[in-house]
Amino acid sequence: MGNFEQEYARLLFALIELDMEYARETIPEASSDEVRLVAMHKARYEHTDVPAEYRHASRAWLEKFGFNRHKQQLWPPEGELPE
Repeated sequence: MGNFEQEYARLLFALIELDMEYARETIPEASSDEVRLVAMHKARYEHTDVPAEYRHASRAWLEKFGFNRHKQQLWPPEGELPE
């Protein structure tokens, strides 16, 4: 497996697991872990290679705490995912 593939696999694993160590490494400019967690949920929801169950869970979490999608996009109809 090449370096790109390894890094991509690491990204997917980090999004699925909401790996805060990874978030701290890749989003060092964030003001807090709470900000990083929101960013991770938004990225997990939007990323088409993340399994649907995790994407739906992130949407539910974001909506529960009053967050919008990345760049204030509208949510697709319930049960659908962005492509």
